[in-house]
Amino acid sequence: MNIIVVDDEERIRLGLCKLIEQAGDDYVIIGSYGSGQELLNELEHLEPDLIITDIKMPQMTGLQLIAKIIRTRKKVKFAVLSGFNDFEYAREALRYEVKDYLLKPVNLEELNRMLANVEASVKQENSRKRLESEDLVSLLLFADDRQMPASLMDEVSSELDSSRLFAEHYAVLFIAAEPTITDEQLEKFTADWQRERKIVINDSQRKAMVIAVGENDHANTVRELAVTLLQRMPSFTKAKIGISSVFSGSIWLQQAYREASTAFQHAWYNNELRWCSGMNNQSTHKEERYRLLRIIDKEVLPALQVCDFAMAKRAFESWLLECANYRLNWEELREVCSDMDVLISEEIKQWLGQQQSNIQPIKMIAPESFDDWRAFADQLRADMSKRFFTLEQGRSENKAIETIKAYLLKHYTEEIELQRLADLVYLTPSYLSKLFKTETGETITDYLTAERIEQAKRLLRDEQGLKTYMVGERVGYADPAYFTKVFKKMTGKTPKEYRDIVR
Repeated sequence: MNIIVVDDEERIRLGLCKLIEQAGDDYVIIGSYGSGQELLNELEHLEPDLIITDIKMPQMTGLQLIAKIIRTRKKVKFAVLSGFNDFEYAREALRYEVKDYLLKPVNLEELNRMLANVEASVKQENSRKRLESEDLVSLLLFADDRQMPASLMDEVSSELDSSRLFAEHYAVLFIAAEPTITDEQLEKFTADWQRERKIVINDSQRKAMVIAVGENDHANTVRELAVTLLQRMPSFTKAKIGISSVFSGSIWLQQAYREASTAFQHAWYNNELRWCSGMNNQSTHKEERYRLLRIIDKEVLPALQVCDFAMAKRAFESWLLECANYRLNWEELREVCSDMDVLISEEIKQWLGQQQSNIQPIKMIAPESFDDWRAFADQLRADMSKRFFTLEQGRSENKAIETIKAYLLKHYTEEIELQRLADLVYLTPSYLSKLFKTETGETITDYLTAERIEQAKRLLRDEQGLKTYMVGERVGYADPAYFTKVFKKMTGKTPKEYRDIVR
């Protein structure tokens, strides 16, 4: 409940705000003002449920403020606050339907009672407003049981049960078509059904149709109606329909909708241009879910580990085939796709190491956003191909770096040309330089220098008969002075100092 407090005495205003916030999490102070005019200046941008105002204030009294507000805000509740126990004030406040009249200092028990009364009134009016402005079938069909009051649920159900649509029995059809079928088209396709029906659009723009089922209908009536509806759609239309069981009483409307949605998800896997499915009570067994994970773990990943990407793709196709055979519902499908994604992502991380930070993750796709399984599977293939390509490219680049390192270890005494190194691994010099720095954290020159100095340290330690200039020549430094300079920069000591220490 959004609450505004208006009082020209700051200490009282802030104290009252604090008391209200302590009264419960449902009470939110959205504004605190020292005068009525301050509130009016900002009221356009506020949505208060309750305004608590002092009566006696400079320029504009609380009652004058209320009079101005109720001209445009009919639904706002008011409570007045005053240090004057004056009957005339109270009587005038009642004319504006003020919910309560509180005396200063405010009694905490009276404040809590007033807040609870206003909250109950606001909830009742909001419930009534929803009943007046929203379609009752939609309200009940998509209601959240945890948030919708039981009393409102009963009221809506009672109202619906008195209608012809729910007079006997009913079923729900969950319909999706590409291109989208309009409500007017659906009405036209079903005009000769001679039964009550109601079309509802859910959040994803797929449609639900509630149809009445009479005592003269038989067990296959609803399916026959669904098949007829599919046949009447334009020839180029792709469409799937899910069919619920037959129910009695609108209180079961959500259950019927869930059944129709589950049945639709079963039909979603079919490759036919049009298809309908009834309620399928079979759920995926844990063993089937385990088999899907096992295909990734025992077939896809080993193929990736030996760089056999053709085999990895074949194993992934086997995984897709098993998913289609099991006809997982969308929630289960999201979970197995997430599990698969984690396993393959971990494999990429292990092989690419620090390069992984440069790779944009592939956003997991929602099955319900696709027209059918085939479209969803195509997107999965495309995403996995990107991952396989990333891994293949990363390993290729990793192999190129290892080739360069091996060459440098073998030829560290020679003059090294960047173009020669690039030719070895079929890369451009600039790309090789960037790749080497990314992989190793150092440039090719730094890596070569470090290797030369390591070899020089070994010679200084093991070959006591070699002069220091001879050591420099053996590791690729023809200029003794330059060798001494580089050696000291890398080790902090001259070659002679180093040899004296290791002796």
